[in-house]
Amino acid sequence: MDDFATDEQRVEAMQDWWRRNGMAAIAAVLLALAGIVGWQWWQRQQAAEAAQASLQFDTVMAALAAGDGEQVRSRGQALISAHSDTFYATLAALAIAKVAVDANDLPAALSSLDWAATRTQGSPMYPVVALRAARVLIAAKRYDEAAKRLDSVTSAAFTVEREDLRGNLALARGDVEGARAAWVAAVAAGGPSAGLIQMKLDNLPPAQEK
Repeated sequence: MDDFATDEQRVEAMQDWWRRNGMAAIAAVLLALAGIVGWQWWQRQQAAEAAQASLQFDTVMAALAAGDGEQVRSRGQALISAHSDTFYATLAALAIAKVAVDANDLPAALSSLDWAATRTQGSPMYPVVALRAARVLIAAKRYDEAAKRLDSVTSAAFTVEREDLRGNLALARGDVEGARAAWVAAVAAGGPSAGLIQMKLDNLPPAQEK
């Protein structure tokens, strides 16, 4: 038997439900539509911002190609200020760090690289930033900090670069055997730079017999 004996009872029940729940149902639908519209708007905004950041980054690269460090810094900082959440801002920070290293301004280079590291933590870009920072820290003779940066790079894809820098760090500390071990690991990992790293190994003093 039906739950309701007559059509009139069904209509009355539906009207009663609508009085009690109708506004909530409308609100739920409106919220769902607002979410869809909001997501589409956000996507359009992200795409527009990325396009603008890309155009600005082109000007940074043009200045870098021209060897104009001042314009790299100026244009790069403008991009970072306007589009700090984009991938292009990270690339601009790396460009600024490069011209700072070229000018032997290691603190400025590290400042840019630290900014980039905070934005790329956990992303595939982080090892690139961390390795560049480690290289600058070695040049600045901040060896313990450099070692920590190298330890933070765990991706197998960057084994060669990491172990190569471990060797540089060990040699800077006067640890010839540590440098040898790191460079042997780098060569064993293969890659296009293996030949250059092998040359470093060949230039080390012979291993001491134990």
